[in-house]
Amino acid sequence: MISYEEKYFDSIKQGLEETRYTIGGENTDKTNFFNQLLERTHVAKQKNGRIFFIGNGASAAFSNHMALDWSKNGGVLAKSLSDSALLTALSNDYSYDKAFVEYLKIEKINSDDLVATISSSGNSSNIISVLNYCKENNIPTLGLSGLKENNKSADIADFSLYVPRKTYGLVECIHQIFLHLWLDKYMNIEDWARDSYQNMDASNFKL
Repeated sequence: MISYEEKYFDSIKQGLEETRYTIGGENTDKTNFFNQLLERTHVAKQKNGRIFFIGNGASAAFSNHMALDWSKNGGVLAKSLSDSALLTALSNDYSYDKAFVEYLKIEKINSDDLVATISSSGNSSNIISVLNYCKENNIPTLGLSGLKENNKSADIADFSLYVPRKTYGLVECIHQIFLHLWLDKYMNIEDWARDSYQNMDASNFKL
């Protein structure tokens, strides 16, 4: 009898293996996807661009997490709307659907920047507002989505990463793996080739 834990791990593995990668609406493989995404990330770095992470709920927590890691460890300025006063003010003054867009306007986002949206369903209205705004203004986007294949994020984002799982927990877990893969590959971090451990303490900082 296969245990619950084995089924859970197998489902995560299957989700990783069956993830769909598209660039500009065209299917591609994972290596080409991340190589081209890294090229665009390097362009942002060279032009003093920023990475903006956008998400709701758990995906907002991931956004905060990755904005921290890219800024502190990756050396690319990254931001996430984690200021509750600003978020509630924008939601109240405009609408929750438009709050993230208005935040990007305040930040004077431009085509040198990169916007990464994280949405398990890929259909959250405020996420779609961001993707549409970016498309209209030639701002490159990465859209992480899951659940149903025909979600709006997958259709709109320049770089689309769709995870074919049916539950939020697994989609969120796999999204986090891909977010770290993007950063670790950018930084040339290879866990499998290391003899030493990372240390984030400032007195002995070692990536």
